[in-house]
Amino acid sequence: MRSLRLLFAFLVIGSMFGISGALADWPSRTDSAVSVSASSGNQWNSRLISDGDHGAIVAWQDRRSGTDKIYVQHLNSSGNALWQSGGLQLATSSGFQYYPQAIPDGKRGMFVTWQDNRYGVDYDIFAQRIGPDGVTLWTVNGNTVCSATGHQYNPQLVPDGSGGVIITWQDRRSGTFDVYAQRLSAGGKAMWGANGISVCNANFDQIEPKLISDGMGGAIFTWLDYRGGTGFTDIFIQHIFGNGTAEWSSNGVPVCLAANVQWNAQIIADGSGKAIVVWQDRRSGNNDNIFAQKINGLGNPEWTENGVALAPIPGTQYYPQAVTDHNGGAVIVWQDNRTGSDYNIVGQRISTAGQLLWPAPGVSICGTTGHQYNPQIVSQGIDYLVTWQDKRGNDFDVYAQRFRNNAGMLWQTDGVIINSLQNDQFMPQIVGDGANGAIIAWADYHLGNGTTDLYAQRVGANGLNAGGNFRTINQDGYALKGVLIKDRRAPHRMIAMPNEGNVRDTIFARGAFSQGLVVGIERFDSNRVYGWQYYTKSVYTKRALPQHGEARGFDRVYDHVFRGMMKNPPIWRYNNTISGELITLRLNIAASDAGITPPHLGDVVYRDTTAVGNYLNDLSLRQICKRVDSLLTYWKRFSVNYPQIAAALAKINGAFVSPMDTLSTGPLQLTAPKTMFSVPFLVPGVEIPPPPPSFTATPENVDEPVAFSLEQNYPNPFNPVTTIEFTLPEQANVTLRVFNVLGQEVARLIDNTVVEDGRQVVDFDATRMSSGVYFYQLSAEPVSRLGKNITQVRKMILVK
Repeated sequence: MRSLRLLFAFLVIGSMFGISGALADWPSRTDSAVSVSASSGNQWNSRLISDGDHGAIVAWQDRRSGTDKIYVQHLNSSGNALWQSGGLQLATSSGFQYYPQAIPDGKRGMFVTWQDNRYGVDYDIFAQRIGPDGVTLWTVNGNTVCSATGHQYNPQLVPDGSGGVIITWQDRRSGTFDVYAQRLSAGGKAMWGANGISVCNANFDQIEPKLISDGMGGAIFTWLDYRGGTGFTDIFIQHIFGNGTAEWSSNGVPVCLAANVQWNAQIIADGSGKAIVVWQDRRSGNNDNIFAQKINGLGNPEWTENGVALAPIPGTQYYPQAVTDHNGGAVIVWQDNRTGSDYNIVGQRISTAGQLLWPAPGVSICGTTGHQYNPQIVSQGIDYLVTWQDKRGNDFDVYAQRFRNNAGMLWQTDGVIINSLQNDQFMPQIVGDGANGAIIAWADYHLGNGTTDLYAQRVGANGLNAGGNFRTINQDGYALKGVLIKDRRAPHRMIAMPNEGNVRDTIFARGAFSQGLVVGIERFDSNRVYGWQYYTKSVYTKRALPQHGEARGFDRVYDHVFRGMMKNPPIWRYNNTISGELITLRLNIAASDAGITPPHLGDVVYRDTTAVGNYLNDLSLRQICKRVDSLLTYWKRFSVNYPQIAAALAKINGAFVSPMDTLSTGPLQLTAPKTMFSVPFLVPGVEIPPPPPSFTATPENVDEPVAFSLEQNYPNPFNPVTTIEFTLPEQANVTLRVFNVLGQEVARLIDNTVVEDGRQVVDFDATRMSSGVYFYQLSAEPVSRLGKNITQVRKMILVK
């Protein structure tokens, strides 16, 4: 069959990338994204937090009005903006607002802090709380955190554990920069006095403070400190209780006093009340390396004096980012030029005892050509997601990687591309989506007007934007008879689009079920107790669909107990919704494995939070097939809600149903217009999917049959039900009768009825007949009157 290439267009709404005025799911293409804000002027310096429901809340710095202001926006799990189009402005006061920082408020809203010069030349610190509906909850234009004389810069914040926040900043009220902090209640009330308390006011400057919550209403602070008088910064740390008093030595204790400069410090909690500090260090005098230190509850270092080098090799290492490894240690990533002039992304894991758990030089997360800058990392249990800006091509694009505690990379080597819009994308930020994937936002030059806009994308745990595209077919579709793809009288002329029946036939032809399709569990050792179904060819699965009968286990057929193998039962012999949906699910998975639809459908995970006690939740679709097999065959062992199981299977099979469209008919390949994240009850699998199974093609004659045949009934001998099969080369008037040995007609199964061409299956129930030898006769008279009338007879034996 020759190939038929069908072109298809992607729907363009507005500017293709905007979302204003319309709802749209996260796009799956890497040359598209969700617009957070594409207003005039620059939008940049974004910060992301989780909304607790697979979406994200974004805060950023925005120059649409000519002066920088702080805006926020809420993107739900589908990528739709829930607040004011283009973002909600937090303060309409005069002056510039810079460098927003944000954290969740624990109520599906957020806290935001920023530096602001609305009162004149000096910058002050402000904060605001925004509810889940986008309504600001504190003073209009924000609460004043600190308005002391002199500049206040670089605010950072953490939760205080009681519904409020603790904010720190560098403060020049005394002529040099010191570190100050303030605690605000959930209602925005200052709890540490007007303009905050001093964390450190030692000689010379203290700058760039960072902090973590201590879990008891206070915080642990770290900062860069010039008090040594050498002109270089060291690293110091301090613990402030919830009442604002310091626990350790006045003005803090040293983390690192090594020669030369230490800077770009980060701090994380180790999970047991201690802090891990990571920084960039030039003690060698030649280049920067990354160091780390753990500080215990007494303010004492627990690791090597002045810190542990994470990658003690030549080359420059910049901008470390750290997260907990959930085992008392940390995972750190940074940009590293050890291979030459290009910067790559490297990572290391350090144990709770300060031991390097990965190879000493660190593990390459991305080592391809071109520069990779600004890595950002989030932790998800034993997995970690990293994003960065990447210039392996002509412009900076956004890439990401997911890896395990053991440094095993879960996505493709050197990461997956998140966005490749024209021009540069840079400064990506990342937050987990609560489903082992992430939402990433970045500043973007792709509109080509010389200013940056803000865009976002959601990537699944499988490394695919929007979780990837998939396609499914339901029972009714797989019950269709395949259409002719070419005209026999003109073989080179295509006359029809393939339908779902052609997909079913192609699945079998490609060898997906070369040993047959089994429903239930084969138990030849106990076939007097348990039952299962066995379908040998595509035509028999067609005859078995669609099934919408009572959802139940394999407990009975007609009035008899279901035991042993039921071979090729048509729908009029056995009708059970679960059986039909399970056949359909196996066909959908096989279509994916055989390359007819996108790969790895079987590795998708079912997670329906609306169904209480769902027996299939958190299983992959392959695992669901196995579990339902057990529920069908071992029905005596289970007490489950079979209608609920049937409903779940039907939801899965209908999840990605779309109008039939193809990329190619030779080989058959379907389009997949629906994305994973457009389906609320399916999520990408967490584990690395196994390679799709390989099949050996076993072509069936899926075109029209060319010869009349009457097959031997099966089983034979039988008791009391048997199946009779026959094939018609064209539509015919058919009569099928059963006779005893005396030539008397005892049953008429088909009575002078027009039957379609192709393979036909008829079930014969001899419950009311006695044991003995019988004969069945088929008479067929072609409707066209062009073919010959055919009559055939075969013998069968009923044994009771």
